[in-house]
Amino acid sequence: MRLMRHYIIVCFFIGLAVAAYAAVVVSVVFYWACLTPPVATPLAIAGAAIVTGLIALLKDPIAVAINSPKLKIRFFPYDKRDCHATRFSNSATGEIVANTHYFRVRIENIGWRTAEDVEVTLEEVKRFSEGDFIVDTDFMPLRLYWSHWRQNRSEIPIPAGAYRHCDLAFVLDPESKTPPNPPAEDGKVLLWFDVFPRPNTGRTSLLPGKYQILLSAFGKNVRRASLKIEFEWKGLWRADIDALYREGLILTRGFESA
Repeated sequence: MRLMRHYIIVCFFIGLAVAAYAAVVVSVVFYWACLTPPVATPLAIAGAAIVTGLIALLKDPIAVAINSPKLKIRFFPYDKRDCHATRFSNSATGEIVANTHYFRVRIENIGWRTAEDVEVTLEEVKRFSEGDFIVDTDFMPLRLYWSHWRQNRSEIPIPAGAYRHCDLAFVLDPESKTPPNPPAEDGKVLLWFDVFPRPNTGRTSLLPGKYQILLSAFGKNVRRASLKIEFEWKGLWRADIDALYREGLILTRGFESA
């Protein structure tokens, strides 16, 4: 599909150039009977020169548009590679300190060139209140961690046709002995966003409710891509992640960016 789309774009511009040259030729042939050769010939040359100049002028922007990287954000909530049960452990002792369920999004490059220095941001959180989603000002825009890269880089390259996982959020077992974050608040299990740096003010976790979040991905040589996800968080813990989806995290819209 990705190659087909680019072939269509290339064929369109080639067809446009051929049509422009054809228009010049047809015009010259049509008016040839009315014009003497000394007049018609310079007009034909001038028309061809104008078309050639326009093609030369647009060549680089067209090439960049065709060959540039393009990002797409995808969320597959029932794929175990994207959402799975795991554990937090003490890096010094190796002791398991908390069971957790992790949720990830895929940042895919559907373009023809490598996307450089890509980062992902949790742009906005809206909470459903009084019949509409209202911006929650307790949340500020923060970057998300790349899966398996958090100790190395916050911006990474994504080759053409490839994707990288980005950690979005996690839920902690409320029975954990020494969890890295408080598992619950007021007896309700929290959904924590995996953002950095985690601020000292505001919130980075969700209490039960209906929400709409906005994610953005962008890089040095690639335009911004965004994805809205709507869901209801019930504030429950289930050891089985499939049970958590059925009873605790109800996803309603936004699994793939346009």
